[in-house]
This record gives sequence, structure tokens and C-alpha cells, in this order.
Amino acid sequence: MTAPKVGDFLIARGKSWLVENDDRTGSVSTLHLVSCEDDSQGETLLLAPAAELQARVVDLNDWSSLHSSGFEGPRHLGAYLRATEWRSATAADRKLFQAPFRAGIRLDSYQLLPLAKALELPRVNLLIADDVGLGKTVEAGLIVRELLLRRRIELIVVAAPASMLLQWQDELAQKFGLDFTIVDREHLLETRRTRGFSANPWSVGSRFIVSHSVLSDDAYTNGLRDIMSGFRPGSLLILDEAHHAAPASGAAWAVESQFTRSVREIAGLFEHRLFLSATPHNGHSNSFATLLEILDPQRFTRGIDVEAKELEPVMVRRLKEDLRRLGHLLPERRVEPIRIDGLPKDAPELRLAAMLDEYREAAAGGARARFLFSNLQQRLFSSIRAFDRSLRTHRKTLLRKREAQQENESELPPELSSDNDLIEEATAQAKGELKDLDAAIAHVDRMLAISGAERDAPDARIGAILDWMQAEMLDASHAWRNRRLILFTEWDDTRRWLVARLEEGLLQRSHGRVDIKGRILVFTGQTSLEERDRIKIAFNAPFDHEPVRILVCTDAAREGLNLQARCHDLIHVDLPWNPSRLEQRNGRIDRKLQPSKIVSCRYFIYDQREEDRVLDALVRKTEVIRRQLGAAGEVLRMRMEQTLTREGIRRRDAAGLAASFDDAQSERVNIAERELGDEAERRIARLKSEQDKLQRALEQARRRVGVEGADIRRVVEVALEDVGAVFEPGRASIAEAVKLDPDAPSFSKDASWASLFDELRPGRPSNPKDRARWRRQTPVRSLVFEPPRIPDGEPEPQDVVQLHLEHRLVKRLISRFVSQGFRASVGRVTAIVGDNAAPRVVLVGRLSLFGPGARRLHEEMIPITAAWRDTGREKGPLAPFGEAGEGATIKHLAEALRDGRSPTEGVIHRLQQGVERDIADLRPHLETRAAASEAEAARELAENGRREADALSTLLQRQIDKVRDAIREKAPPPPPAQGDLFGPSTEEMKKQLEREMRQFEADRRSWDGKLLRLQDELATEPEKVRKGYEVQARRLEPIALIYLWPATN
Repeated sequence: MTAPKVGDFLIARGKSWLVENDDRTGSVSTLHLVSCEDDSQGETLLLAPAAELQARVVDLNDWSSLHSSGFEGPRHLGAYLRATEWRSATAADRKLFQAPFRAGIRLDSYQLLPLAKALELPRVNLLIADDVGLGKTVEAGLIVRELLLRRRIELIVVAAPASMLLQWQDELAQKFGLDFTIVDREHLLETRRTRGFSANPWSVGSRFIVSHSVLSDDAYTNGLRDIMSGFRPGSLLILDEAHHAAPASGAAWAVESQFTRSVREIAGLFEHRLFLSATPHNGHSNSFATLLEILDPQRFTRGIDVEAKELEPVMVRRLKEDLRRLGHLLPERRVEPIRIDGLPKDAPELRLAAMLDEYREAAAGGARARFLFSNLQQRLFSSIRAFDRSLRTHRKTLLRKREAQQENESELPPELSSDNDLIEEATAQAKGELKDLDAAIAHVDRMLAISGAERDAPDARIGAILDWMQAEMLDASHAWRNRRLILFTEWDDTRRWLVARLEEGLLQRSHGRVDIKGRILVFTGQTSLEERDRIKIAFNAPFDHEPVRILVCTDAAREGLNLQARCHDLIHVDLPWNPSRLEQRNGRIDRKLQPSKIVSCRYFIYDQREEDRVLDALVRKTEVIRRQLGAAGEVLRMRMEQTLTREGIRRRDAAGLAASFDDAQSERVNIAERELGDEAERRIARLKSEQDKLQRALEQARRRVGVEGADIRRVVEVALEDVGAVFEPGRASIAEAVKLDPDAPSFSKDASWASLFDELRPGRPSNPKDRARWRRQTPVRSLVFEPPRIPDGEPEPQDVVQLHLEHRLVKRLISRFVSQGFRASVGRVTAIVGDNAAPRVVLVGRLSLFGPGARRLHEEMIPITAAWRDTGREKGPLAPFGEAGEGATIKHLAEALRDGRSPTEGVIHRLQQGVERDIADLRPHLETRAAASEAEAARELAENGRREADALSTLLQRQIDKVRDAIREKAPPPPPAQGDLFGPSTEEMKKQLEREMRQFEADRRSWDGKLLRLQDELATEPEKVRKGYEVQARRLEPIALIYLWPATN
């Protein structure tokens, strides 16, 4: 073997490699190789040439493999051409969208903005702050797929709330063909069982999903730190619900949590970061700046205010209402109260509310006592059942407090219960604030006498729900109509009471004729991940497939469930005092792909209960915030929640508090709007400008790299023929759907197909050990190759799966066409019948440009077309067409490949005689064209590197200047606003301000170290960026020689 050198291409162990490094320092010379194969890009190999008898250097001038390969049928060669073209991508054109054509999504142009911004960033550090329900997961998935195509990332970690792990896993798999492993206790145990106790679970694969809690647990993150080695290029962290990592709100300066510190440390290991949050700003400049510094430490510094112009390159923020105004098909949300009036004055809901208010006034007390009453009040407004249980817990604690007083005990041991831990703890903490324990216990006993008698009785809300169900969900014969309803409650006690009363009421009103079996499903915090998945599938399924009509949820369901397919009605049985939770609940049905034009979100108001005026104002203000204030509205939501949970609702103050909520605006809202650039007029103007640009960019990309579903189907059909399988009629709701039988011999004899077919089934087995039974009971869904065309008002079909280029089943089937073994075993010359008037020939080559680490910077299929003749060749070689002739030939070729007809044997024999000569005639022209393409691509790549390096230098210098200015000024934190409607009470201020001052000083101390890091990065990072676009190797390889024979000849 000729001695390989850096930059050479090598064939070894059945694959093609690029020699990246040559180590001759040891006793044995070794080569560091990086795979160039389409089906194993990025794979590395350390090879000792002396020990590799079969290794050989690729002679880039030897094209004999093309003309010696023989003729192939046009359908197979066409499939090979398509697959090779689809595996080509480029990093030269920064603005070219490639990922949208390789995903199984119904794309709206607005969802391309995060991708467009990501392509402009040297490091993809981006905050996607779109409204709830606009498809942030899809937007993140597009970025992930594009970065993978451009070979910019290898390792990906998604961190999300625990309730959303399966949804992330499913959406990335189904829509983008990305297989992610959930890292949890089961994965840790399985890794140790199969690979040994010391095995690192993060070393098994390169794509992981974890819950937020895992990021703060060293038992899991130590292994991640090991594989990251301080900082890992080509890595991406996606942090969903990223606002949880922002420091908590305070009076003047937000204070970091343990989760903030954990996320900062973990995020620092990753080159690229995507943060997702619908509520990124809590009104504290330093909290927002800290979150942004974690996202992009080169652009932002904690403790230094953020300017909107700095945020623009790295944040995307759109509201549903704004998009609806611009014509996007999103539902109109109607939030309507269900008013309850005309109750007798001694109705238990009214009497207990009055007694609780009297109890509060009589007991007086400080902040802890007010917090206790706030919790009792929330439970009363949820249900008498929840209130009764909490009140009994409260009474037990009061009795222990009285005994402790009598025995002069200074401390009470907490005995926290699952649902009433706040009541227990608050009562214990308020022991010095409740003035007369005997009177308090007596008052509690009077309330318990009523709540104990009424705890299991239906109230007026149950009657209203049953009335609505009879009118909207049941027909005259008590049969269920095709309509579904979600009921939300904050407390599990209320949930149990609600289900029992609904079932009881349905049977009573129908005299036992209504069928309630399987009609009501329940979702709580105790629902397993697998059961959550089954509930979601059942609730979205066609009405004739699943009996469920009502889903009763606690707030555990407010995140991570898409329930909009066949439901547009939601009722809040109680109202959370956190308005963000109210918005999250509504977002389960008010989201993209909701087929109904209107979604109804209803809530109960007792007109005879003064406190409900405040709750009514809370809902109204939340809707105003949603429509008008955008992300800045989170500030008001948080402040309203703090007021309610800290103080509760005093009856004498209810009217004033309701009015203050209606009128509320604060300086913190102004801060958030200013820093986010979130004023309504600016948002709309920005949206209009973006929409036109994105639509033009999408159409340009479609013309260059668009992929038609019909072409994917043709290639897949050829691959199926090779394995001895065919599509069958789909028998689905979509007429053009087809189906594959996993029990066909072609698949059943090879167990490796089974997991691919599992992705075509809905849901997953409840237990991995039950997988075989689950497969028997859960048939695979039918297949389509384009997003289904559905009439207005109809939901997305649940019985079909869209196959796309990156779907794992498609990749498995067409991978043989791009494998080294296929190219070696199949002929790459063909003849095909076309609509052209005279014979033509097309020589196709592929140009590949490689950067550091064998990263493919650019790939391009280059065709050379010419009129073919076999006579008169002594007068001169074949001459390529000009631009017009080449365009016509390529068009004829595309159409002919779809038909796949071969000419006669006589024609093929005639063509075979001149294959070598035809290649020799056209190859110089191909090489000339490739050299021009290479020069243009290299110029574009160098310009990209220069532009990104210069932008990074400017960014770092600007940040250095800002930090220096901040160090010089050293201004103290602003004091809390005096007289702020929502400000904390005086007695709480001292300890809170002490914590805030400690955080303030910690932020200031961090600036010195930050300044040194920025200066170091200014000296090194821009040059790294520039070098990342340098072409270090090139390869022009022959792909195919195709003869186009006229149908009439």
C-alpha cells in the first residue's frame, strides 16, 4: 500500500475514510481516520497501516469502477441516485433550509424563524419564547435536524419537566427520525446490569432526554461531566421550560436557586444551547440577565441589564393572538364564566366561606397566619371535600399546639401529609400568631360540623356540569355524542369527589340508562409516564375507537399533553391562584392543529360569594395579559399570585382587590417590555416583515433541495422489492394510505425490524416484558408520504404515520443504496427511455469538501449532459450542452426516472460498446465544472467563517466594555418600590433583602472572572470559528452514467 498522508482517502474494513492525522512518534505508526461514508459519517478509527493488509489509498484519478460496473436496471439506479442526492447537504449557504424537507410535519412559515436565526449564529444559543401551543418542540426539532445535516453537532441532551419526557421522545422520533434515550433510574440500572456496575449510562448513545431534577443530581450528572471533558464541541443542550432556571423573584434583586446553579454548570459544558419558555421574564432585570448569561455567556452578563437590540439575534417570541391577526389558522379562545346565583343563604359553599372569613378576622395574626388562611381558602373554593380534609389536619395541629403550650414545648414535630403538608406546616409555623387557641379550635369545630355533613354531597357546580353534558354530550336516548370535555382541578381530593359525583349524577338523571364504563379517565401526579401516554392516545383517538368522553385532571396535566385533536371544551372546576397555571391548562386545547375554530374555556363564579369577584378579575386580567402584554405579562401574573397566596382574599377587601387587579400595571411590566422589545406594535410590525422573508426563503429552498413524497415512495418501493415485500392497501381514514405487514416473512425472520415497526404502533407497552403481547394487540398504523389533506374542522388523523426521509423505517430501507457494499455490488450505468427526441447521456459526479474532523462542509451533485452518438466520433468527442440544453435534459431525466422504463436489449448492447469512451469524453468537463463549484463553495465558506469570526469579535469586545463599565460604576441594587400594590409586607422584608444583597454581591464578584474569560475568548474563539470553515480535503467521485433513449427511436 502506498504510504498514506494527511488528507488522503483510504479504504479499510469495508469503508471509506479520510486521514485526519498521522502519528509517527511511537514504535508503530498510526493513522487517525474519520469515516466519509454516507451511512457512518463522523465515525472514527485508529489504524496501524502496517497491520491492515486490506487497506489501500484511494486513487482519485481512477474511475474504472464506474465503466467496469456494468449496466443496472433504471429503477434501481434511479433509487441509488435519489438516495445519494438526499444524503448530500451543505454548510456553504447559511440561509438554505434543508431540515423542513426531511421531517414529518405540517409546517407553518412562522415556525422557520428560529431555524433562520440559528443558521446566522456561530454558536447556536437561542431562546425560543413562543406562546403556549405554537409548536416550540417542532421548532427545536428543525434546528436539531439542520445542525445534524450540517455536521455541526453530535451529542444532544434534552432537559424537560418529568411529565414531558415521553412527549419529547415521541415527537423527535415520529417527526424527525431522532431516537433519544430517557436517562432515568431504569436506564441507569439497565446500563449497569448489561455493561457492569461502573459503566457510564451517558456513554451508551449520543442523544438523551432527562428530567429537570436529574440536572441537580450528581448520581446522574457525574457521568455526563465525564464524557463532556470540561467542554465538548459539537454538543447541544435543549432546556425546555427554561424559566425554571431563572433566579426566583425578589423585592429588589432575584435570588438564585440550586436549579439555577446546576443548570449554569451543566450548560457550560455544551457548545450550543436552545432554551424554550413561553414566560422568560419575571420582571427582574437581573433574573432575566442571569438566564440569558446561562444561554449565551459571550453575549450577556448577570447583573447587567439587557438591551432589546442585544436580544434580537438570539430570541424568538410570537403570540397566538398576533399570528391570528396575520391570518394563521389558530383557534379563537373564548373564556367564559359559568355564573351560579340564587342559592339559599345557608348553602354550605356560602356559609363556610363566611365562617372562614370570620375565623381569619378573629384570629388576626401575622404573615404565617395569613398564609395558612390563604391555603384553607383555596381548598374551600376547590371543594368542601378538600376543605374538610385540610381543616381536620389543621385542627389536629391546633390540638398539638395547645398541648405543647400547656407543656411549655418550644417546638412541634412536623407530621406532614401528602395533600395537606402546607396546612400542617403553616399551622405549626403560625403558632405564635394565632391569639386564642381555644377559640380557634371551637370555630374550626363549627366549620367541621358543616363540612363533615356536606363533604360528599354534590354542589351547584356539579349540577351545572351535568346540565351542560346533557345538552352538549348526550342525545335524547342518553347515548354519547362525538364530543369530549376536560375538567381541571388543583386538588386530588376534589378530583376524587368530582368523579364520584359525576358518575352518580349521570346514572341518576338517566335512570341508569347512560353507559359510564370507560367514559371518564383520570390524570393526576400519580399517573405513570406510560399511563399518561395511553390517556393522551385514547383522548385524541376517533370517537368510535375509544369510549372516553371526559378527562378529569389535576394540575399535573397542565404541561406536556397535547389534547386538542378531538376536544375544544375545558372547564376549570376551581381556579388556580397562579395565573400561569391557568394559561397552561387552557393551552392543552388552545394550540396549533386544533381543528375547531373556537375553543371554550369556562370557569365557575359564585355571584353571592364576595371573594369570587377577585377570582373573576384574576381571569379577566389573565386574558388581557395574554392578548396585549405578551411575555411581559408574566410579571403581573407572578405579582397577583404572590398577593393571593400570601394574604388570601379578605371579604372586606374583595371589591378593592378586584378593582386593583383590573387596573394593575407596574414598573416591572415596563422593564420586561423594554428588555424584551415586546410592545404590541413592535411585535406586529416585526411579524409582518418576518413572514414575507420566511416564505420566500422556504420557496427558494424547496426549488433547490425540496423532496417530494412521491419520490420517497418510489425509492422505498424499490427497496421493499429487494427484501421481498410490497405495500398493501392502507384501510385507513386517508384514501392514499398504504400498509406494511410486520408478520411478512421478509420482516419476521429478522428481529431487527421489530423495533422499527413498533414506531408505527400507537403508544408503548406498559411494561417492556409485555412487548410481545402489546404487539399482538396493537396493529401498526397505515402509512402516508405527505401530510394528509384534511377538510377544515377535521382533526389530524390518528391512524396514519407520515414516512419522511429521516423516519427510521425509511432510513433502514434506503440505506442499502448509499452503503459502500451497494456501490461495489451494483452497476452504476443504466439506459432509460425518455421523452427526448434524440439520444442523450448524463455523467453524474459528487463533489465533497471536508473541513476539520472530516466535517462535510459542502456536497453537491454535478451533472454533465450531452447529445449521444456512436458514429462520427473520430471527428471529435462528445460535447456538453449549453445551459438550455442541459436544463431540458435534466427535466427529461427526472421524468424518465419516475417511469423507469428500459430500452430494448439491442439498444443496451449498442450503448455498452462505448461506455468507457463516453466517460473519457465527459469527465474533463465534469472536473472543470467541479473545480468551479469548489472555488465558489470555498469562497462562500471562507466568507461565512470571516463573517462569524468578525461578529464574535465585535460581540466579545462589546461585552468586555459593558462589564468594565459595570465594575467601575458598582451601583447598589434598586430598593423595592414603596407603596407597590403587590409589594411584600413589611415584616417579611428584612430576611428577604438580606438574601437579595448576598445574591447581589455574588453577581458583582462574578464580573472579575467573567472579564478574564471574555478576554481569553476574544484572543482564541474568533480564529477557531474561522478555521472551522477551512476546506482541508476534497473529493470528486463518480456516481452514475445514464443514457436517455428516445421512446420513438
